[in-house]
Amino acid sequence: MDGVLIPKRWRNNFFLFPPTGINLFYMKRYALLAATMVLLISCNESRRGNDSNVNEDRDEAAAESNTDKFAGDKQKDANFVFEVVESNYGEIKLAELASQKSRNTEIKNIAKMLLTDHTASLNDLKTIAQAKAISVPVEETDAARRTLEDMAGESDKDFDLSWCKKMLDLHDTSIDKFEDRLEETEDAQLKDYVDKTLPVLRKHQEELQACEKKLEQTKS
Repeated sequence: MDGVLIPKRWRNNFFLFPPTGINLFYMKRYALLAATMVLLISCNESRRGNDSNVNEDRDEAAAESNTDKFAGDKQKDANFVFEVVESNYGEIKLAELASQKSRNTEIKNIAKMLLTDHTASLNDLKTIAQAKAISVPVEETDAARRTLEDMAGESDKDFDLSWCKKMLDLHDTSIDKFEDRLEETEDAQLKDYVDKTLPVLRKHQEELQACEKKLEQTKS
């Protein structure tokens, strides 16, 4: 019996009822199945960690590549594209989280709008980046991932208002960044993108402000 894992529910009766050949067969299958499950779980966790590390390395390499390729105003444009792609990834995931976690119809509707608009914005910006040889990240920032984890751990009671405030902060930052680039960039294609996207971001901002106000009134 050396090396055979005996299930707990069998142990008490093991010596009273010694295992037959058939029981040994099933016990060995049980041990093999348990070992296989442990190995699969370990491999999946390792793969997740490896994927995250690979993506971080790619993002770092992309940022360094832009620094090597561009200078002056073109480097500022490249940095803007890089940062907006990153922020879009993060806001898309936050919108997906709200769609799954929130029970508030208005929050769900806003999340659906954000998911649609930011996905379109991300795809447009990737097209511009490809045309101009700008390297872009493949996922959100570490800070965005931590925010996502924190939001996922929020209670149902607190989630809606916390999510609304966070999304509003992100849009306030994005609008400032877009307005600055609209004034400074000399790239016609990028200027068109910014000019087209700013009204969408302002609409999001208005929706989020109104929703935040309602939630705060309800809470008080």
